[in-house]
Amino acid sequence: MEYCREESWYVIRVRSKSERLVQLGLHKKHFEVLNPTYQALSMRKDRRKVLSKPIFKGYMFFRALLDSESHLEVLKTPGVVEILRNSKGPTPVPDEQVENVRILEKYVGDCFYGANLMVGDSVIVNDGPLRALRGVIDRMDRKKLYIHVDAIPGSVMIEVEPHQVKLEKDTVHTLVASS
Repeated sequence: MEYCREESWYVIRVRSKSERLVQLGLHKKHFEVLNPTYQALSMRKDRRKVLSKPIFKGYMFFRALLDSESHLEVLKTPGVVEILRNSKGPTPVPDEQVENVRILEKYVGDCFYGANLMVGDSVIVNDGPLRALRGVIDRMDRKKLYIHVDAIPGSVMIEVEPHQVKLEKDTVHTLVASS
């Protein structure tokens, strides 16, 4: 088995939902660990909660000067299944690719926040006290949508969060499909 002669990043496969356990175990063994995550909104009937979820489910990165001893130490860590490898041995990940993952981790928090909504889209509010209200997105910022609603005496502008609306065309498709 061949090992890289310099400190490098490697990918490990971990047991389902064991990312935190592996991260703590490798950290105690003095390995640098990268477990990129994003923030996802979990909606239950009685509450909303922001959860931290892994971008690469079942995989993590660690940095080490890998030799047979450190290789074994990584594999002995609870939750670790294997170090990704080719026929020659563990495959190092270029630093540039790891930096790309770090950039992705910073961006992904908002990327997964809401649907692909754009100004001018017709939407239906599907959550909260304004449920079933129809309108058109007039403007949006990072956390809120501003929806123009036609009313009989004039027009009204409401402010909602992206998870509270559905595209009207998606709703129409659902109604047609279920008929």
